[in-house]
Amino acid sequence: MKKLVFIFAFPLLFTSCLKEGSNYVSYTGYINIDQMLVPDTARVGDVVQVFARGGAPNGCWSDLELIMTKQNDSLVYITGIGHFESTDGICTDIYQILDSTFSYKAMKPGTIKFVGQSPNDSLRVESLIVLPAR
Repeated sequence: MKKLVFIFAFPLLFTSCLKEGSNYVSYTGYINIDQMLVPDTARVGDVVQVFARGGAPNGCWSDLELIMTKQNDSLVYITGIGHFESTDGICTDIYQILDSTFSYKAMKPGTIKFVGQSPNDSLRVESLIVLPAR
């Protein structure tokens, strides 16, 4: 009988130690791609620099990272991730920014689309025209 009382009383005692109204949230999520700079043209074999700027809306975001992923010969995605952590939704009102530069080697003639993906579904698209080698 004592065990039965303990089993029912333990959750009550445990939850009574929690602060009323506290709401802790922690997750990894996508951040915005705010800017991309891609050269207009390159030649096959050239290595070009692709600049990207990502941002998160407040101070609860940390460990921001930008990632460039080649989908195929004509499509490259740039995405950003970060860690969000908050208690009771209290975040400093500061826009978190991260700049990154990626090296991209042009492998064959054509147009390469660089697409910056953001969580609000707005896309930034820049094009690189790759000309034949000299």
